[in-house]
Amino acid sequence: MSLLRRPVSELPGDPARLQLTYTHGHPAIPYDYEDTLEHWGVSVRYIHDEDMECAGGCTEACEGSKDDGSEVGRLSLWRLRDHTGADRWMVADSESGDLEGIVSTVLDHDEYSAAFEEAIECPVGDLLILDRVFLTKAWRGFGLGPVFAAEAVRRLSGGCCAVAAEPGLGEWPDNRDDITDAYRATATKKIAALWESIGFHPFRNGVQLLDTSLQEPDDLLRQRRNDLMELSAAYQEHAAGGPQADAPATILPTPAVHTAPKPAPASVKQAAAVPVVPRDHHEHLTADTSLDGLKKNCDSSGWSPSDRAAALRVAAQATHATDLRDLATQVKDIHFGLRQAWEATLTFPGRFIDLRPFRADHALLGPLAEIPVYGSNLTGRYQGRSHSLGGDCQHSRRLDRHTERMTLAQLLAHEAFWEWNGPACSFCQGWSGQRLTRAQHAHYLSVLSETG
Repeated sequence: MSLLRRPVSELPGDPARLQLTYTHGHPAIPYDYEDTLEHWGVSVRYIHDEDMECAGGCTEACEGSKDDGSEVGRLSLWRLRDHTGADRWMVADSESGDLEGIVSTVLDHDEYSAAFEEAIECPVGDLLILDRVFLTKAWRGFGLGPVFAAEAVRRLSGGCCAVAAEPGLGEWPDNRDDITDAYRATATKKIAALWESIGFHPFRNGVQLLDTSLQEPDDLLRQRRNDLMELSAAYQEHAAGGPQADAPATILPTPAVHTAPKPAPASVKQAAAVPVVPRDHHEHLTADTSLDGLKKNCDSSGWSPSDRAAALRVAAQATHATDLRDLATQVKDIHFGLRQAWEATLTFPGRFIDLRPFRADHALLGPLAEIPVYGSNLTGRYQGRSHSLGGDCQHSRRLDRHTERMTLAQLLAHEAFWEWNGPACSFCQGWSGQRLTRAQHAHYLSVLSETG
């Protein structure tokens, strides 16, 4: 991973002058849940050396960065302590919905869940939660966020068995109303990749985990430190370039304004359950493409050979005549991350397919009518929303014997599912479909082409 994602001439300053300052306060005698959930704030400050002269001379901005320096970023982390006598889920829920979402994913009745214990080498100890990483606009785009996060985790994770994070937009653009599901999904994927560069791995429901007992986070931290040194050297080389160089280190550039894409028009009724789907999702609906992806993931992963062989063997058995719930029992004991990849290989979230023409005219379904679809509450018989499979949504469900199944034609005919306030989750659309055959994919694309 290279940090040099923007031209050296745009570097905002010498990263070697950055300093992280940690703050945490608590009453002498903790009350309520102060002993169970503790907040740590980290201020990232750019310090201008009192005795250092900038190339081209210092400015008023340089003076403002001396002494305590100027804040260029901040991080927010929470330590969730075990064995304090308090219900950790209740404590997290009383603080914020974001924390509750993470904690409910790793706990089961105030104990670490079986999935968590399977994913973490030594699941005993506290949990550290990476909640927010914020950088001022001029300091974004250089890959500095993961560097600061890795340093903070190193200093705050002592006694913690894992670090949890849920990638997502930490700051909304000015045109928040124009944010689409596709835009948010793309941004979340990019942020998740950044956290993976310091040792986080996908867990479930959009949550990532870093195992503090492994060597990997330390190795990746050293790599990020090397990246930071290369960034610093590149800036120093540029700053020494004479009159053609940009302004001094502490004169920050004005960043470009990035706006979210405008959502495509859709009727009010369709907006709730049938979103406009970006064309680049259509190529990922076929079984052939997804099976090739699973093979590549297995080749480049650390999953055991026996688990990889089982996942590929069972995935190859899948046809539309096969109930995936039965196949799922054959891979229930493989590594959790591979199990999730296996589910994603065989299915796609409902929001990845454009059903608008088929909702308007069911006769257009043709060979698509028999596509098996799966969801947690397709019929609305249970309390709560219906969610898709895998990790596409925070509340996505695992494929098991409790998952409901029907055909796409039956789902489209089930009008209650598509009502504005029906059982379908508004983010993942409440269902997953089995990957398309080549003939089905060709028919799907032809209908979209004919209907515009």
